[in-house]
Amino acid sequence: MDPIQRRAIRNGVVAAAIAAATLFAFEAIRPEASPPQATPPVTASPSPTCEATWDVLPSIDPDEQGNQLLGVTAAPDGEMWAVGGFGPPEAPTSTLVERWDGQLWVVAATPNAGAENVLNAVAAAGPQDVWAVGRASNGVEDIPLIEQWDGVGWNLSSAPAIAGGAALYGVAAAGRTVWAVGASGSADLGTEQALILRWDGKAWAAETLPALPGPSVLRAVMAVSPEEAWAVGAQGNRPLAYRFTGTRWRRIPVPGRGQLVAIAPAPGDGAWAVGSSILRWDGTAWTEAGAARRLGTLQGIAAVSADEAWAVGSSPGAALGVTRALVQRFVGSGWEIVNGPGVPGSEALTSAAAAPDGTVWAVGYRDTANRRATLIVQGTVTCA
Repeated sequence: MDPIQRRAIRNGVVAAAIAAATLFAFEAIRPEASPPQATPPVTASPSPTCEATWDVLPSIDPDEQGNQLLGVTAAPDGEMWAVGGFGPPEAPTSTLVERWDGQLWVVAATPNAGAENVLNAVAAAGPQDVWAVGRASNGVEDIPLIEQWDGVGWNLSSAPAIAGGAALYGVAAAGRTVWAVGASGSADLGTEQALILRWDGKAWAAETLPALPGPSVLRAVMAVSPEEAWAVGAQGNRPLAYRFTGTRWRRIPVPGRGQLVAIAPAPGDGAWAVGSSILRWDGTAWTEAGAARRLGTLQGIAAVSADEAWAVGSSPGAALGVTRALVQRFVGSGWEIVNGPGVPGSEALTSAAAAPDGTVWAVGYRDTANRRATLIVQGTVTCA
């Protein structure tokens, strides 16, 4: 072996030794793999506990003989309006309108059209466009009473002449279209017939309805848009419902017995109606969805969301002839009682409306030994 071959072999051995030492050093300093860590379980946040209550708010009683509120609505700007009448409870002499200014209820001056005057319902098309309807007496028969708030004051609006007299019980507004419902003729004489009036922005006119056998009346109306509206009431002892879809009013089948006295829109295509029972419209048909609790009767309904609605009325009290305010709340699967403070005497709630802030307002009256007084309550939900 020559010197060149011996030098090549020696260099190869040295290189191999260096490589082996380097590999040993790398393995010595490489950290060991960490053992897998267990993933901590995910804990669901507890659901908030919510409680619904209602409270009585101070209201105005301008008359010493009697005062009552029969309708309430919320304007788009959150302003609230309540209507009724004052004077003897069975024959009020003057219309009564109260307005919530954000802090207090105050009385607004309103006109009258006869010896007896009362407003049964109110609806707001806008902050400066509010309508109220009811009845007045000319000494011979009832005549329709319609009043409008134009942002400055309340003024009488000319209703069409109705043969045999008429009274209005419900009103709804959508844009420049306003609907008013009630009955013509006389319930005492058995000639009462369902009546619908329409305001087209210039004048009121009576709508043509299918002829019905026997007495009929419409107690409430709901406007979804100028082209869609509902009206509910009774034909004899059966609930009655009409639907307007842009061209004419069509009768829609309704289950159950008795009458319907209030209706409210629900988000989407839904609606609620109350009276002898609680009904719900799902976009296709009306179905029974509950009943008044505590042997009560329901007079008003307001929907806050698709899964929340409030119904109000009255139920028998502990003493004979005494009634207590009844408030029920629908919470997605059923109806529950909402408790509030008691007031002296007998009390009843006649109408309800949902405000833009999610609260619910209801109005009515309370009877004491001395007189009938207005009653206004506010329902709220508090979650912890």
